[in-house]
Amino acid sequence: MKQMGKWGLKGLVGLFGMAASAAYAGSAPGGVVGYAPGSVAVPTLSEWTLIGLGLLLMVVAYRVLRTRANGRLLANLLVLGGAAAAGLGGHSLMGNANAVAYQVDMTSATGGALQVTWTNVTYTVSNTTAVTQTITSISAVGGAFESDPLATPRCTVGLQVPASSVCYVRFTYIPPVPL
Repeated sequence: MKQMGKWGLKGLVGLFGMAASAAYAGSAPGGVVGYAPGSVAVPTLSEWTLIGLGLLLMVVAYRVLRTRANGRLLANLLVLGGAAAAGLGGHSLMGNANAVAYQVDMTSATGGALQVTWTNVTYTVSNTTAVTQTITSISAVGGAFESDPLATPRCTVGLQVPASSVCYVRFTYIPPVPL
């Protein structure tokens, strides 16, 4: 009876394997990334407002620390530390260099679908339009599945990709093993 169970399981696995190969026989593995224009306005503070608030906070902290006992040294260190952080914070000592081997471009400002034809590689999805595009769908085809591209930002449904920006997507395909 146990022998029958093993053969039945192997037969069932083989049946599902044949059905899966027949279903994906007409399409090559890969994926499709859909996009459409759209963005949501988010109220923010301008750069100058943030700089002004930072300076105001620094003045208040300096005044409070100077009135405390033994606070003069700490207040002076705070000013020197803030100046050093402001001077070094905006400058990177090394830049990023990324080789772009696999790239698809969003070229239509009204939206569309991008075909990702290669699997097991990370694709750069670049917004070459003048408007912000929203990722509307990510679909794997031909037996492939979406996997982690190991780069950020990852293309996900609902992601806003501003003009001249990118996101990353990867589709993985593992060929079936013959039984």
